[in-house]
Amino acid sequence: MSYLTQETSAAAGLPVELYRFVLGQQVWAVTSGREVVTYQADTYQPAVLRRSGLEQSPDFSRNGIELECARDFAVAQLFAASRPNGVVSLTLFRNHYGDSEYITAWKGRVASVVFAGSGATIRCESIFTALKRPGLRAHYQTGCRHALYDPGCGINNQAYKIAGTLSAVSGLTATSVAFLSQSTGWLTGGYLRVGGVPRMITQHTGDTVTLSSVLPGLAVGSAFEAFAGCDRSFSTCQSKFGNALNFGGFPWIPAKNPFAGDSIV
Repeated sequence: MSYLTQETSAAAGLPVELYRFVLGQQVWAVTSGREVVTYQADTYQPAVLRRSGLEQSPDFSRNGIELECARDFAVAQLFAASRPNGVVSLTLFRNHYGDSEYITAWKGRVASVVFAGSGATIRCESIFTALKRPGLRAHYQTGCRHALYDPGCGINNQAYKIAGTLSAVSGLTATSVAFLSQSTGWLTGGYLRVGGVPRMITQHTGDTVTLSSVLPGLAVGSAFEAFAGCDRSFSTCQSKFGNALNFGGFPWIPAKNPFAGDSIV
C-alpha cells in the first residue's frame, strides 16, 4: 500500500515520523514510533517528541516547526551553554507503520532552544528562510571585511598555530606554557580548538587565554590548537601576516562623512 493511500484513508493510517539531526559529522536519529527504525543506513531510536503542525505559507518565517522534548535530549543540550559551532540541520521523514515508502515532510535547521523546567522547546526554521538572507556582505569600511582565515582572507591558519596541553582551567580561562611562545595579545581575536570544537579567544595575557563562551571538553590535560588573532586593521594585516594584498577594508577613506549633511570644511 502506498504512502498516499494510507495518508488519505479514513482509518488505515498509522503515521511514524523520523527526525534526523545533523551537525558536521554527528548525526542524531530518533523516531516518534515505539520501535527502532532503520532507514537509509541510519538507526532511529524511539524518543518522546511532540511536534507543532506543518504549515505552508508564502511567508517563510511562518513555515517553521517547534519540537517539545525532555531537557536532557541530546540535540537540546547542544544549546545549553552556548550555540554549537555550525548549523544543526533537521530532516523530517514520514511513513506509515508496515509500509516501506517514506516521504520528506520537512527540512530546515535548528534556530534556538528554550529551556523551561524539565523540558525544552526546539525551534526550527524552514530551509527556505535561506532565500531571504542577504547575498552581499561587503561594506565600504576602514576595517577588513573578511573573516580571519577564510578564502577572502587567504591566510593558512596552520602557519599561525600553537599546539600544546592545558595546565589549568577556570571558567572561561585556560592556561598553558605553550601560550608563552608568543607575546601577549598575539592570540587575541583568534580561536582555541579542543576536540575539533573552536571558541574565540577574547584576551591573551602571558600563559593565559580567555574564551568567548564555554567550550565542552575543556579540562586540565586537554590537547589544544590555538590560532593567532587579528584586529582587522591594515597595519596588523601587513606587519603580522604579510597579507596586505588581501586586505578587505579601505584604510584611507575620509574619517569625515561627506554625505552627513553638515559642512566638511
